[in-house]
Amino acid sequence: MQPGGREASETYLDTARSVIISSPAGSGKTEKLARRYISLLEAGAEVEKILCITFTEKAAAEMKERILSVLRRENPALFEDIREKIPLMRISTIHAFCLKLLTRFSVELGLDPSLAVMDEHAAQSLWSESVYERLMAERECPGELTRLMKERGLRGWGSVKRLLDEIHLRHPLSEMLLQDRRGLNGLEGDALASLEMYRECLLRYRKKKLEGGLLDYNDLELLAYQALSLGPEAHNILYAFDEHTDHVLVDEFQDTSTLQWRIVDKLTEEWRAGMGPKREQGHTPTLFLVGDGKQSIYLFRGANVGVFRGARERFSRWMGEEGFHYEEVRDNYRSLPAITEFTNLLFARIMPPDPPEPWMTGYSPFEARRTEGPGRVELILLEGQDSTKATRAREARVLARAMRALVGSHQVFENGESRPCLFGDMAVLLRRRTHLGLFEEALRREGIPFVVVKGIGFYEEPETALLRELVSFLVDPTDDYSLFCLLRSPLFGLSYPSLMRLLRGEDPLLEKLRASGEKRHAEAASLLGRWLQESPATPLGILLEQALTETGGWVHLWEKQRHANVRKFIAVVEDMQAQGLSLVEIREVLLRKRSSGREEAKANVSTEGMDAVRIMTVHAAKGLQFPMVFLPSLEEKLGSSSGPVVVEDAGDFPVVALEEDSSRRARDERFRRQKLKEHEEEKRLFYVAVTRAMDYLCMVGSHRKGKLEGRLAFMGDAFDILSGEKKPGPLRVLGEEDVAGRFPLRAEAGLGRAEDFMVRPAYPEPLRYEPERTWKDVTAEETDSVRRRHGDNWVLIGTVMHRLFEELSRGLLGEEDLPLRASRLLRAESQESEETRKSILTDMAKLKDSRLLEDIVLPRAGAHAELPFVLERGSTLYRGRIDRVVLRDGEARVYDYKTFPVQEREIPTLLRDYSFQMKTYARAAERLFGLPARAYIVFTHLPRVVEVPL
Repeated sequence: MQPGGREASETYLDTARSVIISSPAGSGKTEKLARRYISLLEAGAEVEKILCITFTEKAAAEMKERILSVLRRENPALFEDIREKIPLMRISTIHAFCLKLLTRFSVELGLDPSLAVMDEHAAQSLWSESVYERLMAERECPGELTRLMKERGLRGWGSVKRLLDEIHLRHPLSEMLLQDRRGLNGLEGDALASLEMYRECLLRYRKKKLEGGLLDYNDLELLAYQALSLGPEAHNILYAFDEHTDHVLVDEFQDTSTLQWRIVDKLTEEWRAGMGPKREQGHTPTLFLVGDGKQSIYLFRGANVGVFRGARERFSRWMGEEGFHYEEVRDNYRSLPAITEFTNLLFARIMPPDPPEPWMTGYSPFEARRTEGPGRVELILLEGQDSTKATRAREARVLARAMRALVGSHQVFENGESRPCLFGDMAVLLRRRTHLGLFEEALRREGIPFVVVKGIGFYEEPETALLRELVSFLVDPTDDYSLFCLLRSPLFGLSYPSLMRLLRGEDPLLEKLRASGEKRHAEAASLLGRWLQESPATPLGILLEQALTETGGWVHLWEKQRHANVRKFIAVVEDMQAQGLSLVEIREVLLRKRSSGREEAKANVSTEGMDAVRIMTVHAAKGLQFPMVFLPSLEEKLGSSSGPVVVEDAGDFPVVALEEDSSRRARDERFRRQKLKEHEEEKRLFYVAVTRAMDYLCMVGSHRKGKLEGRLAFMGDAFDILSGEKKPGPLRVLGEEDVAGRFPLRAEAGLGRAEDFMVRPAYPEPLRYEPERTWKDVTAEETDSVRRRHGDNWVLIGTVMHRLFEELSRGLLGEEDLPLRASRLLRAESQESEETRKSILTDMAKLKDSRLLEDIVLPRAGAHAELPFVLERGSTLYRGRIDRVVLRDGEARVYDYKTFPVQEREIPTLLRDYSFQMKTYARAAERLFGLPARAYIVFTHLPRVVEVPL
């Protein structure tokens, strides 16, 4: 089957049978899943009764678009039939599905109906806070934690904290361990004490989540599984699922964890047994699983490749030949023949066809279906240097020279026609980001444009450091260190010797700058003084942009990544200021992030249509393809993430091994098995990297005295790469002399002075730095005004009341539940007091007595709560959220809740103050609903509703 069309053998489209497809890289896996979905629709399945599970939001969106585009093109009649039901398409991640299930049955499960899911950063912060609080509690009553720390010496706390974090990384299996203690058999001494310490920290963590109405992603899976299998409502939930679902499709099945498989297994248990109301009614529900065991590369996230391998046996046993079909695809539509042949030769050697263990991966060769040209595979083999860093730096320079030599000369194929390659055709795939900076520097030296995709180290970047020093100076003008860095930066560019002369003496550097008499010093002092004067009244984001504009600092940020990082930094500080943080607090947060935020992602830069090399990790490249792929550092030692904790699945329950002594771990079968699993995954990771290449694959590796390590050792097992002989076959090995001849040094290469703050830009054209449009947040502007006029307590009351109004309007909360919910929300803000709670409930009672609660707030047809909008007016984009919109009598009635104290005589002034806000809301409602709008302010403390003249 060519991508985009049907294949001759269409057994997998038989909608009366469940199917598993093993679909290797480049074989059109996504197309097969889309075709199966469409076949179900053509067979009469209802859109809302097909559940498709993917593993990223991006994949879910792409899958939906793929299905709809095929329908539009090939079956427009069916597309028109389902057009109105497109919003009902159930294509989502496993986490989104679990959240929907928990929300739907929240009352039965005793969960808060307004569940909020934390991102990974927030969850990690809450966990660290829980561990720290446990440490503080130890000061009052020393116990096991104190003993464990003392036994570890000076670094006792750090050692214990790392161990607790290691256990928590295995969550939710680590929590399941504590619930079913069979997996703790054999643990004793410090190991058992450490698990008990983890249990105490976990209880604190769970309490914090409960008080805040929060879940983390692991909770979603664990709670969903418990609801389906253990809870008193399990039968009802399964019945409801069965009633609303006829078919389940799972994408990327090789990345499924044991717990995720248990969820799918439980949901479809009756289907496979041939029982349930569907069978009784003559319907045949089906499962469709598609994946590639060779691309299972998420062991560190709990992926269990054994689940994929065992699925075929289970399905065959459950359903027999009549109800189940297994298919192994052998076609590759991505890579040219040389790359496919190299892949087959290499991985057939290192992946046995029938491996003895379920966590091992077998290999079946596939055939190239692209025939436009032969393709090319090259290995650049270098002599290792004295240090790892020096070796990486040399590899980076050679790789950059190769790219420069190839661009415009090497031919790639597009739509069957050849053309000279561009930088945008190239991708550098790294196993780790450890030496990312060396590759960035090498590409800059060669003048090669590049973008780091999903790069990290945002707070380490020079442009971020520059702005952080500016914030520090605005907080404390006597901070000479920050000012010195600022004056040396591209904003001012003052020379090192001139600044060193100014530093003599005891006066602050700013005063010396003002008194020096030099013109450049005086100009710098004038700008700095003006920014200091403006900082109390000017939003920090605006002040930072102003500083970059007035000093010409934007000129030094030609690279798109640097410019995007600046925009992200400004957005970060704007968000902090919107939360009410002072400049001092913002500085402290930035300093903490600098020391602990090495994993913070750089700003996202869209690479669409960009003629630039992409640099990314192999994990980030999964699911992508590139005409030209470069794999450096093949000699890098194979990774081992094995720490002192191993958690395995033992069938019905997880088991744990915990050992801090590395010599004992080496003798423990469970730890040895874990290392073997990681070694197997390194093979799969190499397979994923190689199979991203379409037309050209270039690998770079170094050896010392003929010793091959890492992925080079894999190559040595399959090819005689050290002989130096030119042998026939798909792989061409380039030695030192070949490199010098094909990829010569460029005479003009170089960066100039080593002390330059930033290297010269890689992009030949400057960006437009002034935004075409200005964003203005209409809703968030009044918080500071309320705080100044009425105090922080009324800001808190407003926050809680708006949340209550939203939950009442959405039917998530009953009037009788208001007291308890108000208390929970206040506790989540750590501000519960009887006085505050009484104020909220008193105002709610007033609204009920005046019937405003019933007329405006409570659920009704044609009404919307917390409605987000974006409204364009000239060069300004206004955004915000409208508290309440009620469609009534052919018009859109817009309501905004003002929850602070108001006197009757203040109302005319307040109507004028909020006139612009309410007019903006009204215009946005007119645009959204196509109806004339009227605007009202609800003064909840009076209570009273007043129309705002438009």
